[in-house]
Amino acid sequence: MRLLTKTTLFFITISLFVIFTGGILFYFSFRYIMNRQVQRELVSEMHQIIMHPREENIYITDSSQYYLPVHYSIKPIRSVTNPGVVFKDTMLIETLSGEYQPYCELSIETKMNGNPVRISISKSLIFSDELIKYILLVTLFLSLVLLIGIIFLNKYFVNRLWGNFLTTVDVIKDYRISESDHIELPESEVIEFQLLNEGFEKMHKRIRHDYLNLKEFIENISHEIQNPLAIIKSKIDLLQQDNRLEKSQTELVQSIQGSAIRLSNLNKSLILLSKIDNNQFPVREKVDIAKSLDQHIENYEDILLTKNITLAREYNNALIVQGDPGLISIMLLNILKNSIIHNLQSGTIDIKIQDSTLTIKNTGKKLEINQDDIFKRFIKSSSRPDSLGLGLAIVKKICDYYHFGIEYSCSDIYHIVTISIG
Repeated sequence: MRLLTKTTLFFITISLFVIFTGGILFYFSFRYIMNRQVQRELVSEMHQIIMHPREENIYITDSSQYYLPVHYSIKPIRSVTNPGVVFKDTMLIETLSGEYQPYCELSIETKMNGNPVRISISKSLIFSDELIKYILLVTLFLSLVLLIGIIFLNKYFVNRLWGNFLTTVDVIKDYRISESDHIELPESEVIEFQLLNEGFEKMHKRIRHDYLNLKEFIENISHEIQNPLAIIKSKIDLLQQDNRLEKSQTELVQSIQGSAIRLSNLNKSLILLSKIDNNQFPVREKVDIAKSLDQHIENYEDILLTKNITLAREYNNALIVQGDPGLISIMLLNILKNSIIHNLQSGTIDIKIQDSTLTIKNTGKKLEINQDDIFKRFIKSSSRPDSLGLGLAIVKKICDYYHFGIEYSCSDIYHIVTISIG
């Protein structure tokens, strides 16, 4: 959820709570004030009637014939038993409309001209109810205007205040340590955003410095190790050409040569993984997966014939990816090589391209390691002690680098590697 949406919802929630609570308090408060006002008017009318009684017949049961703002009645009683004023709400028929309307009624037992009477005075509440209704409607309208204003003003001010922050976020999202020698961050009047920019610039300088040091180290170690290894290989070749060597000495030289080759391959693989981690493959070209696979298969034809492996290809469509051609080639080579080396004698390999998916299925021995560890470094089968255990780790690293999906599964003697492009 975006910060703007979260803050807007926060303010709307608070506003709705305040408006709802305030509306309830306002309604009951205003209703109480209006009822008190009506009650005071009824008490005033009561005093007028008591202080100025009619000289003729004082008993009146219908006051509609008099031009008074209230309806009242005066009825005789035997004695005054409840001299206090009593208020109650009631429904009476309106003379003009003929419909029941809400009224507030005052009742009091007292004496007029020495005779005990019960005076009932009623006043309509229509005016106060309509006034409350109109005030509530106006309040509701203003509340809606306030909410709409909060939404748009909050969006306007947040975009204005947080614009520089969002620009900084975009810079951070597009940040590439191998491509960014200098970063441009927007200036802001907000101190917190200034601190963020300063912190990111300092972090960039430290990361850039460490990245360049690591890159230089990798280049140096690659160069320095390859030279001694090349010398060792050349010396071993010279020793192997010496006819004076005994059989045991020849076997020892061959063992040294195998270790040297393995060390060289290990050095190349680790350097490759480090380069991928350091994003040192910025080249983006179109690579035809099927064409690259065919080239590798052609190079492995002798091994396929030696192991009598049947290889089937099914290319249902062209699969083109954007990436470094050398890196994509290494990925495909490692998968194909893995399916050949770990295959059975007279086994099969099925390569299929369907839509944006490459699937390589091969026969092989039962997996001796945990399936979840198949893409980890230096994980290898006990039957292949000469393996570096880096082939599928390099494949996984390249897939992650280009955001390809990769999955491994096995069923009986079949091992399946699936790569999803895009």
